Amino acid sequence: TLTESGYVGDDVESILASLIEQSGGDIERAERGIIFLDEVDKIARKSENVSITRDVSGEGVQQALLKIVEGTKVKVQMKRNRKHPQGESIEIDTTNILFMCSGAFVGLDNIQNKEKGMGFVHQEKEQEETSVTQDHLVKYGLIPEFVGRIGNIITLKKLTVEELRGIILESNISPFLQYRKLFLTEDIALDVDDKAVSMIAEKCHS
Repeated sequence: TLTESGYVGDDVESILASLIEQSGGDIERAERGIIFLDEVDKIARKSENVSITRDVSGEGVQQALLKIVEGTKVKVQMKRNRKHPQGESIEIDTTNILFMCSGAFVGLDNIQNKEKGMGFVHQEKEQEETSVTQDHLVKYGLIPEFVGRIGNIITLKKLTVEELRGIILESNISPFLQYRKLFLTEDIALDVDDKAVSMIAEKCHS
């Protein structure tokens, strides 16, 4: 939902405003907070070519994020509510705020595969798990200045079939367990065959 300031969508400063609200208005507490930016791959540049139209939800958002990620004092315009009836401007220092970015980055593996060599080197690289580098993220569409401010890059492994079975049968957010509780309110015992659980897990995995 983030866009450049002045366009339809949320400004980058609204992230800090939300953090201050979640901290109960305590600025010192907010300045030691954690901001988790999910689906950060959605703000990648739409194309490598220079476009006539402004990329307000892509590169524009990355440029706007730079000033808060690098650690500086930012003035945040609070929304008008009971705690802030005037909608006043509050200054917050982002130096000690931990920023975490995540995303699926669909198609990133294609960029990694292009770098694989030939012959013996090619076979060695296939055996090793190729780690994501800053260069990969830049080629994907993140600007170098934004990537340079990301301290650690971690690649998550794909869930196994057994782990997916565990989510279906044991997780608190499992739809199956939620339906089972719902049926129990009508005194109906809902059960799912073990083969069906395995089939669902395998389909999710593939």
